[in-house]
Amino acid sequence: MSIYYRITAFCLFLVFLCMGAFGYISNQAGANLLNQSVDKLLNAVATNQQDRLYNLIHAWKDRVALIASRTQLRLSLNDYLLNQNQQSFEKMVGIIQDAISSVTKVKFIQLKTVSGETIIQTAPNQANKVAATLALTDHSPTDIILKSITRDLNGRLYIHIEAPMRLQDKQIGMVVVTLAADELLNSTQSYTGMGESGETILFTKNQADQFVYITPLRYPQYLTNPADTTSFALVNDDVLIQAIEHHTQDIIQSRDYRNTNVIAVARYLPELNWTIIVKVDHHEMMQPMKHYQYLLVMAAGVLGIIAIIIGLALGRAISSPIIKLAADGRRIRLGEHQLRAKTSPTQAKELNELAHSFNNLAENLLTTNNELEDKVAERTVALQELNETLEQRVASRTVDLQRANQEIQETLEDLKRTQRELVESEKMAALGGLVAGVAHEINTPLGIAITGTTHLYEEIQEIHTKVQSNALTRAELEIFIENASQAADLMCSQLKHASKLISNFKEIAVDQSSPDYRTISVQEYLSKIIATMQPNFKKTPHHLSVNIAQDLHLVTCPGALAQVLTILITNSLIHAFYSPDCEQSDTINGEVTISAKKTQEETLIIVTDNGTGIPPQDLPRLFEPFFTTKRGHGGSGLGLSIAHNIVTDILHGKIHCESQFGQGSTFIITLPDQPVPSHASEQST
Repeated sequence: MSIYYRITAFCLFLVFLCMGAFGYISNQAGANLLNQSVDKLLNAVATNQQDRLYNLIHAWKDRVALIASRTQLRLSLNDYLLNQNQQSFEKMVGIIQDAISSVTKVKFIQLKTVSGETIIQTAPNQANKVAATLALTDHSPTDIILKSITRDLNGRLYIHIEAPMRLQDKQIGMVVVTLAADELLNSTQSYTGMGESGETILFTKNQADQFVYITPLRYPQYLTNPADTTSFALVNDDVLIQAIEHHTQDIIQSRDYRNTNVIAVARYLPELNWTIIVKVDHHEMMQPMKHYQYLLVMAAGVLGIIAIIIGLALGRAISSPIIKLAADGRRIRLGEHQLRAKTSPTQAKELNELAHSFNNLAENLLTTNNELEDKVAERTVALQELNETLEQRVASRTVDLQRANQEIQETLEDLKRTQRELVESEKMAALGGLVAGVAHEINTPLGIAITGTTHLYEEIQEIHTKVQSNALTRAELEIFIENASQAADLMCSQLKHASKLISNFKEIAVDQSSPDYRTISVQEYLSKIIATMQPNFKKTPHHLSVNIAQDLHLVTCPGALAQVLTILITNSLIHAFYSPDCEQSDTINGEVTISAKKTQEETLIIVTDNGTGIPPQDLPRLFEPFFTTKRGHGGSGLGLSIAHNIVTDILHGKIHCESQFGQGSTFIITLPDQPVPSHASEQST
């Protein structure tokens, strides 16, 4: 943004900032004054309405007390109750008729006994037939109480007041007087000083504990539950009711039955459980503030226009010389190196100083430009010389890079070859250990068989000598036959055991040398693997066991599976029961268990030991090549890496380890069923 517009925007911002601050302060002050005036107005009206209601109720009760206190009426009532005198009855009727005509607003009178039986009642006007009745609760300390309010078919209200009749401090009856409640309607429907939306609402609770309006409302068309012909209108102004339910005299801002924001105050008449609400619409009370805000906006607009004009003039006066200097700078850049800015006595001091600085800068640029041209010429000559030798350097560096790259490739191939040799060496070492164990295991049954053969040969030679010398007895022949049978049974069982070991080893060795996919019985095949691994456990106090269901079958590569289990069992034997302190097993009864279970699409083979466990920091690196915790003690770090590669590449499964240090380890192999190739199916058949 140019300085021209910046100055204009700043002037405009300054005006609006001042107007905003002034408007906010004055608006807050005006709002406070307006709220105080509204508060005083509403409280004055509410207090006035409360006083008028109290005065009206007292006037009603005074009229009824005037009727109930007539001596002739009480004497006639007492005489009628005692003697059933017709003359006394007629005198009571005359007195009641006189009271109706002489006492203001009296419409109907009932004379009752103490028990509530009606003795006399005047005939009501049919035009004033009762349409709805609202029972009242009067807790005033006097005996004269308001019993109910009724509404006739024309909407007029009547108040029913009950007073006791006493003679010589003894109650002899009751009088119920019905008065026209015109004063009540006039009081609540007087909107003087309350504006166009002001309203006085009077309500109480009916016998069903529901709030009902006592007098009609100013806007009855907004009622959701209007009064019918048999009841008073229910209060549907829940928000306003909740705001005044504690009978507070503070000003209330809420919503009324029209769903309109209002300002209200409340008064509570505890004797009758009546509540008076004096309210006026919020927007009407805030109308002066809105007018004031409108004037503020208009003033801000006028001042804004003035600020724009002043900002434009001021910006033009400041920016014109600067624009002239910028144009001179462009002409100098295009080649007019001798052009200089002009100064004037009538121009501002700051602008003249800016022109002097501009001219000095132009002189310095001209001098610097000449110096740069000389340096460029020198550097050009140097670059030409450097460029001549650069190609030779690039060729030499390229040859060196090619030679280094070739050496790196050869080193990489050597590393890969060494890694493959180490892997194969590890595999052969595992197979060699397996062969040594099987050979040691076979040695025992073969030794027993040779011993039995030698013993049987000696027995045969002895029998043969006795036969030739005719010295053989029947008992000796029977002993020989029994010993020969035992020796033959012993040799046969030992040779079968050796044959089984050789068969298991041959099957596992063939599977490892020529892997192929076929269906195996997991329990049977793993038992063969355990049989070939048992010699390694005979020299230790540890035990190797299998816990697999008989009917579990799996389509997989048996040789690869055997190699993986051999590595895991050997790893448990070497590492799980190894103590770094004494470099040997310190677990008295080490246990390695192989189990398996079938899920919907996979088979889990689990190798568990109760050894020392694996430290948490070693778990993430467990299957990395050349990672071992027995570096320098015979560990190569390739066993678990080879097992991981076989499981993932050949068996197409997954392997992971779960371990807590000091609580053993568990290796879980997850294998999917592999499809049997067609040639494998033909060979198996």
